[in-house]
Amino acid sequence: MTFNRKKMAVKNDLKIFRPVQVNGLKRLGNRFDGGYIVHGPSLADVEVLINYGVGYNVKFEKDFFKETGAPTLAFDPTLKSIRPIADKLKNGQFIPFLRHLKNYITWKFQESSLPAFHIKYVEEGLSGNDRGEYKTLLYHYNHYGLHEKKSILKIDIEGAEYEVFNDKSVYPLLSNTLQVIIEFHDLAQHMEELITIMTELSKTHALIHIHANNHANTFSFYETAIPGAIEVTFLSNKYLPNKVPSLSSYPIPGLDSPCHKLKADIPLNFF
Repeated sequence: MTFNRKKMAVKNDLKIFRPVQVNGLKRLGNRFDGGYIVHGPSLADVEVLINYGVGYNVKFEKDFFKETGAPTLAFDPTLKSIRPIADKLKNGQFIPFLRHLKNYITWKFQESSLPAFHIKYVEEGLSGNDRGEYKTLLYHYNHYGLHEKKSILKIDIEGAEYEVFNDKSVYPLLSNTLQVIIEFHDLAQHMEELITIMTELSKTHALIHIHANNHANTFSFYETAIPGAIEVTFLSNKYLPNKVPSLSSYPIPGLDSPCHKLKADIPLNFF
């Protein structure tokens, strides 16, 4: 009997993944992987994009500049490192090795185009504590004077997001963050943590969009199929005086596209 009550509570917790209804969603960045959904109307108020996880792809940042004329701080310490390339070759991943090598070689040409779009590239990453080339959100907010800036915060850091958002001191930094865009990875190992993080974010921001990354498979969570990775967009509650649950089906045709263009998108019905 106790187990059944616990199971029902967990299933009810999944409601936190149901977006609220909002108008004006639009896609910036690539059609497939590298594209993210933003709230169009609030872009007019944004003063800076803070982006963690560039991954050799700056179309999102360039589209953001075209929409707003605002600058981007783009953080990624991995783009000039030879180690990931060597690891792929060592592990026999020949096609990924060639793809990464090509990106590594051409990055310097991409980097030269960034100033025209007011993109400042910083060879640092995001972490739960300051160590070497990885810094905390607080460190970067202090160093770059971001506390009073109306911002979009975009984070795609391959699983390190849990370490960042498990620190409750991060949330007060988001008071001037108009939109928060995060890709959460490895949900099968972090589901309880993720529910806690989503709940904490929902105190100041509302979930307005969700999409599964189809590079990851689904897994069973209390007999419910959950995608292994999701992309979510939160909007400041200042833009949502009334919150009504969305009745849309996800993915949304014409807005969402599969991250892996050769695989079908994952329908989301777990919430």
